[in-house]
Amino acid sequence: MTQQEFQDLTGRKVTAEEFCSIEKMYYAVPNMDKHEFCKRWLQTGNNPLTIELAKQTILLNGMLEERNNEAEDCHSKMEELAWFLIGKACAYEDIDFYKEAIRIVGLKTAIMHKIKMGYPLWKEDKEYIRENLK
Repeated sequence: MTQQEFQDLTGRKVTAEEFCSIEKMYYAVPNMDKHEFCKRWLQTGNNPLTIELAKQTILLNGMLEERNNEAEDCHSKMEELAWFLIGKACAYEDIDFYKEAIRIVGLKTAIMHKIKMGYPLWKEDKEYIRENLK
Protein backbone atom coordinates (compact mmCIF):
# COMPACT_ATOMS: atom_id res chain seq x y z
CA MET A 1 0.00 0.00 0.00
CA THR A 2 1.31 3.44 -0.88
CA GLN A 3 1.05 6.57 1.23
CA GLN A 4 -1.44 8.00 -1.25
CA GLU A 5 -3.61 4.87 -1.08
CA PHE A 6 -3.59 5.05 2.70
CA GLN A 7 -4.61 8.71 2.64
CA ASP A 8 -7.37 8.02 0.10
CA LEU A 9 -8.74 5.09 2.12
CA THR A 10 -8.64 6.87 5.48
CA GLY A 11 -9.29 10.43 4.40
CA ARG A 12 -6.32 11.54 6.53
CA LYS A 13 -3.11 13.24 5.48
CA VAL A 14 0.04 11.81 7.04
CA THR A 15 3.70 12.73 6.80
CA ALA A 16 6.24 10.37 5.25
CA GLU A 17 7.55 9.61 8.75
CA GLU A 18 4.07 8.79 10.04
CA PHE A 19 3.40 6.61 7.03
CA CYS A 20 6.63 4.71 7.66
CA SER A 21 5.25 3.65 11.07
CA ILE A 22 1.84 2.90 9.58
CA GLU A 23 3.42 0.80 6.86
CA LYS A 24 5.31 -1.25 9.47
CA MET A 25 2.00 -1.90 11.24
CA TYR A 26 0.44 -2.90 7.92
CA TYR A 27 3.18 -5.43 7.18
CA ALA A 28 2.95 -6.80 10.74
CA VAL A 29 -0.56 -8.12 9.91
CA PRO A 30 -0.03 -9.93 6.58
CA ASN A 31 -3.47 -11.57 6.48
CA MET A 32 -5.38 -8.29 6.40
CA ASP A 33 -6.07 -6.46 3.15
CA LYS A 34 -5.45 -2.72 2.89
CA HIS A 35 -9.13 -1.77 3.06
CA GLU A 36 -9.65 -3.68 6.31
CA PHE A 37 -6.37 -2.37 7.70
CA CYS A 38 -7.32 1.24 7.01
CA LYS A 39 -10.73 0.72 8.60
CA ARG A 40 -9.11 -0.73 11.72
CA TRP A 41 -6.38 1.91 11.76
CA LEU A 42 -9.04 4.63 11.88
CA GLN A 43 -10.44 2.92 14.99
CA THR A 44 -7.17 2.38 16.89
CA GLY A 45 -4.20 3.45 14.78
CA ASN A 46 -3.12 6.44 16.85
CA ASN A 47 -3.55 4.57 20.12
CA PRO A 48 -0.15 4.37 21.92
CA LEU A 49 -0.91 0.79 22.94
CA THR A 50 -1.53 -0.21 19.31
CA ILE A 51 1.70 1.47 18.24
CA GLU A 52 3.74 -0.32 20.92
CA LEU A 53 2.14 -3.67 20.10
CA ALA A 54 2.98 -3.15 16.43
CA LYS A 55 6.61 -2.37 17.32
CA GLN A 56 6.80 -5.53 19.43
CA THR A 57 5.24 -7.59 16.63
CA ILE A 58 7.78 -6.25 14.14
CA LEU A 59 10.63 -7.05 16.53
CA LEU A 60 9.37 -10.57 17.19
CA ASN A 61 8.81 -11.23 13.47
CA GLY A 62 12.43 -10.21 12.84
CA MET A 63 13.64 -12.56 15.58
CA LEU A 64 11.51 -15.39 14.18
CA GLU A 65 12.97 -14.85 10.71
CA GLU A 66 16.49 -15.02 12.18
CA ARG A 67 15.67 -18.29 13.97
CA ASN A 68 14.15 -19.72 10.79
CA ASN A 69 17.33 -18.81 8.87
CA GLU A 70 19.45 -20.45 11.57
CA ALA A 71 17.29 -23.58 11.45
CA GLU A 72 17.62 -23.71 7.66
CA ASP A 73 21.42 -23.37 7.93
CA CYS A 74 21.49 -26.13 10.55
CA HIS A 75 19.40 -28.40 8.32
CA SER A 76 21.80 -27.83 5.40
CA LYS A 77 24.82 -28.61 7.58
CA MET A 78 23.18 -31.78 8.91
CA GLU A 79 22.43 -32.88 5.35
CA GLU A 80 26.07 -32.25 4.35
CA LEU A 81 27.17 -34.30 7.35
CA ALA A 82 24.90 -37.15 6.25
CA TRP A 83 26.44 -37.11 2.75
CA PHE A 84 29.91 -37.19 4.31
CA LEU A 85 28.95 -40.12 6.55
CA ILE A 86 27.48 -42.06 3.62
CA GLY A 87 30.71 -41.57 1.68
CA LYS A 88 32.78 -42.77 4.62
CA ALA A 89 30.41 -45.67 5.26
CA CYS A 90 30.84 -46.86 1.68
CA ALA A 91 34.60 -46.29 1.65
CA TYR A 92 35.16 -48.21 4.90
CA GLU A 93 32.12 -50.51 4.74
CA ASP A 94 31.12 -49.14 8.14
CA ILE A 95 27.48 -49.70 9.06
CA ASP A 96 27.71 -47.31 12.03
CA PHE A 97 28.47 -44.34 9.77
CA TYR A 98 25.59 -45.36 7.54
CA LYS A 99 23.16 -45.76 10.45
CA GLU A 100 24.01 -42.27 11.65
CA ALA A 101 23.44 -40.84 8.18
CA ILE A 102 20.08 -42.63 8.04
CA ARG A 103 19.17 -41.16 11.43
CA ILE A 104 19.82 -37.69 9.99
CA VAL A 105 18.13 -37.91 6.57
CA GLY A 106 16.16 -41.14 6.57
CA LEU A 107 16.73 -44.39 4.72
CA LYS A 108 14.98 -43.39 1.50
CA THR A 109 17.04 -40.19 1.14
CA ALA A 110 20.24 -42.04 2.05
CA ILE A 111 19.60 -44.67 -0.63
CA MET A 112 18.74 -41.99 -3.21
CA HIS A 113 22.04 -40.26 -2.42
CA LYS A 114 23.97 -43.52 -2.79
CA ILE A 115 22.38 -44.11 -6.18
CA LYS A 116 23.06 -40.53 -7.27
CA MET A 117 26.71 -40.78 -6.24
CA GLY A 118 27.19 -44.26 -7.72
CA TYR A 119 27.92 -45.82 -4.34
CA PRO A 120 27.26 -49.54 -3.91
CA LEU A 121 23.89 -50.54 -2.52
CA TRP A 122 24.00 -52.78 0.53
CA LYS A 123 21.69 -55.68 1.30
CA GLU A 124 19.50 -53.45 3.54
CA ASP A 125 19.21 -50.86 0.76
CA LYS A 126 18.12 -53.47 -1.77
CA GLU A 127 15.55 -54.91 0.66
CA TYR A 128 14.12 -51.42 1.22
CA ILE A 129 13.90 -50.82 -2.52
CA ARG A 130 12.21 -54.19 -3.11
CA GLU A 131 9.67 -53.57 -0.33
CA ASN A 132 8.81 -50.09 -1.58
CA LEU A 133 8.51 -50.92 -5.27
CA LYS A 134 5.63 -53.32 -4.72
